[in-house]
Amino acid sequence: MALAFFTAWLSRRQERCWLSWIIANLVMVMSMVCFMLLPADRFSIALALANSLLVLGLGFRWRAARQFGGRAAPLRTVFLPALLTLSLYPVPSLVDHGLRFLLVNGTFAAWSIAITYEFLRDRGDRLPSRYGLIAAYGMLAVAFTVRAGQGIVFGAPIAGALPDDIMLLIGVFGGLFHTVGSGAFALSIAYERGARVLREAALRDPLTGLYNRRAFERRLQQHMAADEPFAVVFLDVDRFKAVNDRYGHAAGDAALCACAETMLRTLRPSDFVARIGGEEFAAILPDLSSQDAYDVVERVRGAVEAQEIVSHGSRFSVTLSGGMTHSTHRLDDIAKLMRAADAGLYRAKQAGRNRIELAA
Repeated sequence: MALAFFTAWLSRRQERCWLSWIIANLVMVMSMVCFMLLPADRFSIALALANSLLVLGLGFRWRAARQFGGRAAPLRTVFLPALLTLSLYPVPSLVDHGLRFLLVNGTFAAWSIAITYEFLRDRGDRLPSRYGLIAAYGMLAVAFTVRAGQGIVFGAPIAGALPDDIMLLIGVFGGLFHTVGSGAFALSIAYERGARVLREAALRDPLTGLYNRRAFERRLQQHMAADEPFAVVFLDVDRFKAVNDRYGHAAGDAALCACAETMLRTLRPSDFVARIGGEEFAAILPDLSSQDAYDVVERVRGAVEAQEIVSHGSRFSVTLSGGMTHSTHRLDDIAKLMRAADAGLYRAKQAGRNRIELAA
């Protein structure tokens, strides 16, 4: 499993979570080796190393989960619980066996809960493998909580059952299956997210970051199928060629980006805006009457007109012309809706530009 993560890391070195997964798996394998291979007469040493390494491995898995979610994960937070766990063993008389058992398994449970939470908190992305990880770490948290409960119920005498404690043996083999299963889910969720990013990129305009024409038409089809009121708006930057000729193409790009930012800032979160051509934008405004939608688009036009654009020392402004149609016009397919909005845009251009015209 560590080899699989290493292979993934080689192709995605900018994603730091992979390195944390590699370290976590290697450390946890070392922990399992300590549990299974050291002789019984040295079991106290084996147990100290195994438990400390397992705490460290879970810490690195928490770090990987945090990094996968784009959050900070300080190394001191990873190492401190492992060092504290190791400190419980050198002088047995200072810590009762039952208390040590409780503290160690409680630490395992706490890490498992923390990892579960990291995957649970971002479940809004609805990646299928995320639920597998939540289940895997959730069950691990339950198992360690049960082990901690043994420490509470049996106290110090539980140490006499080690290393022949059947629950320990079950836990070791369960841990092996968990390591493989959770690792597979971790690889899967990373590739699911990568595929989603690629699909999203295919629907985005690389210059402005807005959605592109393909995404706009898909969203428009969804709104038509929902049979709810919405407005469709086409907006075009006036005399855009003159901007390019006078100030250069970099200034033209700056103007397009400024228009996009103003639209996003002025429109509602529920509105959908896209760049569908060179200097042409389109927007879908759901759940608004024709007049309310017109008022919103007028605010966008006014905000763009009032904005000063700065590019390579040049200062200038641009205006927008727009055409708008509404679903109440009962146009029954995408092509007719888009033609109606485009006809309104043409009339706005003919009427002198820097205005919004409603479809007839």
